[in-house]
Amino acid sequence: MGSFFKSLFGGGTDAGEKPEEKEKERKFDVLKYDGIKALKIRKVGYAIRCFNEALNLKEEAETLEYLALAHIQQGENKDAIEAYNRLAILVPEDTDTFLKRAQLYLQEEQSENAIEDCQYVLQHTPDYRAFLLLANAQNKLGDTANAINNLTQAAELKNDVMDIFLLRAAAYHKLEQYDNALDDINRAIELAPEEETAYMQRAKIQEHFRNYEAALQDYATVTSLNPFHEQAYLESGRLLMENQRIDEAIQYFDEALEIKPDFGKAYLARAEAKRLKGDSEGAQKDVETGSALCSETDDETKCPVNFDNLYANRPL
Repeated sequence: MGSFFKSLFGGGTDAGEKPEEKEKERKFDVLKYDGIKALKIRKVGYAIRCFNEALNLKEEAETLEYLALAHIQQGENKDAIEAYNRLAILVPEDTDTFLKRAQLYLQEEQSENAIEDCQYVLQHTPDYRAFLLLANAQNKLGDTANAINNLTQAAELKNDVMDIFLLRAAAYHKLEQYDNALDDINRAIELAPEEETAYMQRAKIQEHFRNYEAALQDYATVTSLNPFHEQAYLESGRLLMENQRIDEAIQYFDEALEIKPDFGKAYLARAEAKRLKGDSEGAQKDVETGSALCSETDDETKCPVNFDNLYANRPL
């Protein structure tokens, strides 16, 4: 009678389940939930060990998801991709896995793989995130026209995502379709009025239209949002110098150096302004100070600042 109630209410070993299998399941649960607890208190290395040990006992989707997350927190994108590879085999119908892997592929400059994952998702569902990531990958590969087409489809599905309009504005800018670029960047700013990159992009578009005061205002907005945004100071100073407003440029760099005294490139840029003003001694002193502050391995910093390169190297 006692054995009957034990089996009925789960007190004994389930029929057909061997004791070693039950012990294996218990160990898996202990390792998995120890890993989750470790992840919550930021003991990420220990969490990874727990998840791997658990997965040695059983390949399980949720644990693989946690393992990928832990590797991402450690900056170990390749290991996270491997976890998503296993998850994609285990649960191929979960399109979110492919989107997350595509994002990591983009970070690792594996654009072709990112495109493949996005296309897989789009075969199953019209997800705006897949269109956005696909466009990002195409943009990296120089396929700007198709990137714009996919961003347009993303916007049709979701018209309140700033990243869609920010990226499409950059693509239009690359194709010199400045009116479209301005429309999109204005929409991006409307959606995210504190996004520094959007104002930097709009300033460049305004410069194309020779709306120099509007461009300067956008650069000023960036420095008001982030007083340590080096590029905004450099761009403002360059624009002032190009318009023969040398005294204003010098004053601007003075203010930048008050906020950030180790701003080497600002010294080099101010040196150019002082040279244009005829202050050779002051220019030479700024060159020496700026060169000392800038990285010794960066040859470009030893020369007058190349503003075009600085802009091109900034992530959009």
